[in-house]
Amino acid sequence: MKIYINNLNLDIMDKISELFKENLNKTNNYIELYTNEGIYHIEDNIIYFLDINDKDIQKFEKYYNNFTLIVDMSFYNKKTTSSIHGETHISLQIIEKYYKLDIFSPISLVIKYNLNKTKLIPIDIYFESYKDININDVFIKKEIIEFLSVIN
Repeated sequence: MKIYINNLNLDIMDKISELFKENLNKTNNYIELYTNEGIYHIEDNIIYFLDINDKDIQKFEKYYNNFTLIVDMSFYNKKTTSSIHGETHISLQIIEKYYKLDIFSPISLVIKYNLNKTKLIPIDIYFESYKDININDVFIKKEIIEFLSVIN
């Protein structure tokens, strides 16, 4: 599940990354490939076709101060494949940085970059959980607010 921060200025993501550098938990590097026949994810020399499982979103207006959060329960089923289909494609070299306030927390702040030659270009920021969570749970909300208060 992903939790997006509505209308956040992507220009401040480098500052956010710097503020949370002590909380960096992991980094993922992979290629995202968009074709006219689907989306592919290439990681560790394995090609995955991403089958989208689209779900409804929930919007939490003014969750904290003026921050509105959008909870997206959609997900991808990754299917290993040996070939890429489609005539046209766009390829992005992606680096994702995961930040956690507590190593055992079910929620991470993710900053997603496109590596363009040698420059990291921020393209997305969101919270992610490996399981379904209630963002109004007192402990989850405390963590989200802690991140948002620094972003503010």
